[in-house]
Amino acid sequence: MATDSDEQLKQLASRLDHIERILQSQIQRIHAVETRLGVASAAAAPPIPAAAPAEPPPIPSSDVPPLRSATDAGFASVAQQSEPEASKAPVSEAYQESLESQIGGNLLNKIGMAAIILGMAYFLKYAIDNEWIGEAGRVMVGVITGLGFLAWGESLHRKDLRGYAVTVLGGGVAILYFSIFAAFSFYHLISQIPALLLMVLITTATVVMSLRYDSRTIAVFATVGGFLTPALLSTGRDNQVGLFTYILLLDLGVLALAYFKNWRALNLLAFFSTQMLLAGWSVSFYTDAKLWRTEFFLTVFFLLFAVMSFLYNITHQQKTSFRDLSLITLNGAAYFLWTYGLLESKYSDYLGFYAVLMAVVYVALGSVAYRRAQEDAYLFLVFLGLGLTCLTLAIPIQLKQNWITVGWAVEAAVLTWVGFHLDSSKTRRAALLIATMVVFRLLFLDSSFSTAFAPDFTFLFNKRAFAFLAGTLSIFTMAYLYARNRERLESFEPWLINALFVSANLLILFFLTTEISNSFEAAYYRAREYELKRDIRSRMQLSISALWGFYSIVLVTLGILRKFQPIRLLAILLFAATILKVFFVDLGEMEKIYRIIASIGLGVILLAVSMMYQKYRAQINEFVLK
Repeated sequence: MATDSDEQLKQLASRLDHIERILQSQIQRIHAVETRLGVASAAAAPPIPAAAPAEPPPIPSSDVPPLRSATDAGFASVAQQSEPEASKAPVSEAYQESLESQIGGNLLNKIGMAAIILGMAYFLKYAIDNEWIGEAGRVMVGVITGLGFLAWGESLHRKDLRGYAVTVLGGGVAILYFSIFAAFSFYHLISQIPALLLMVLITTATVVMSLRYDSRTIAVFATVGGFLTPALLSTGRDNQVGLFTYILLLDLGVLALAYFKNWRALNLLAFFSTQMLLAGWSVSFYTDAKLWRTEFFLTVFFLLFAVMSFLYNITHQQKTSFRDLSLITLNGAAYFLWTYGLLESKYSDYLGFYAVLMAVVYVALGSVAYRRAQEDAYLFLVFLGLGLTCLTLAIPIQLKQNWITVGWAVEAAVLTWVGFHLDSSKTRRAALLIATMVVFRLLFLDSSFSTAFAPDFTFLFNKRAFAFLAGTLSIFTMAYLYARNRERLESFEPWLINALFVSANLLILFFLTTEISNSFEAAYYRAREYELKRDIRSRMQLSISALWGFYSIVLVTLGILRKFQPIRLLAILLFAATILKVFFVDLGEMEKIYRIIASIGLGVILLAVSMMYQKYRAQINEFVLK
């Protein structure tokens, strides 16, 4: 028997030693897995020492657990220890949800819910047409269905089916919007106060659910459903106050969400939906009798979306990006166009006043943004720029002269300054585009001269003179800003310094030339005798040549003093044009006395300029060739 017991003890010791080696191997493997997943492993278990030979008490062979059971038990114990840590491990970055899973589990349920909502709307419409249920019954069906969807969505969320839950909840909110709006606006089952309270309740519930589930889907479904309600359930009767108040409540819900969430897409969705409903209503029901009521609601919508556009950025101290400005710009443009369209026929004399009011509002919003978020200079400057734009637009709208060019010129200079202040090349490019429009207006629109107004022409003191003054000053300002910020220019911009300076000088020369020409043209059409008309023509050509020559001298002088080669090269080109004009135009058309004056005058100018080049030859070579 002793021999049998000794043999069993040896077998048991051997099997325990085998179990310990397996456990040690499994622990090392688990530790390696945790290391790869980036999980801080539990205190590393020290290697299990080999069992020292001992004289254990006799154990019957029937009590020795099988080898497999012991191994599984040991491994399960280690796995249970590691499970809490492993469950915290982040999903590997290489893991991505498959396209099939995204479509089947996310997109299809949203499309399905939209189809259900649309189908219910058509069903209600069909039931109404066939008089299946009364007005109260239709509303009750909608309310019960909407509440049922909310309960269903909550149940799905508790079962961790979030994708389904948020879709169902959004659909339920949209159906409730349908029902309450129809009960008030179409069927008149409830008065305005209860309807408003119910709308406020639904809107508040939507905001709370969107925040609770952190779900933009719920907000989008509710917003889309809410804005579709008037279109789908329209009876062809006008209820402006009810409709606009309903839209306002929807937008206030989105505004509340904008306080907590930076859901820019939802803000834009609410804005475009509002504009579409306003446009649809105006086409069908607007009359002049509803002007001021409509303008009141338009102003409220404008202020609401103006605040919505930057509310999240201020409350969460988040700097404004270029994309955040889309709603600010679109909202201002829409309000201005609405107001202009409504007031243009009867109150055109006051449209400039509205533009000034918009400028005041934008400046006020800019001051609020500056006080609440001083580090977000971009937002403040954008509001300031929009205010200046509205102010410059007010001038041409109110005065209806050449002030459009003036407004654009001011805007181009301001945008260039903003572009350098914010280091935004896109803003500077926008300023260059506006400056190009200014030049086009100056050359082709503001410079038109009609013989019908020739007797009333006043040299240099006329309405187009101020436009040219503003345009040239704006371009000179832009050139100065580019030269001052030369080290911050991008690769395509350095040549703009010279181009802007040259363009501004060419505009001055063009303006003075056309002023001289128009002045003599006015005298020409007042004259009656042929000899007097011929004399006027000669004096006009002589005056233009003298202007070009004198302006060339000014450019050369400035180019030498300021060491600015492009201006000197422009002067040389202008000298060449003057020479060609004198020899090929003036000498053929002028009277003899004017030919003499033109020839001698040109010679004197050329000699004087040549002397200047000789005198400052060393300095010119020094800063040109260095």
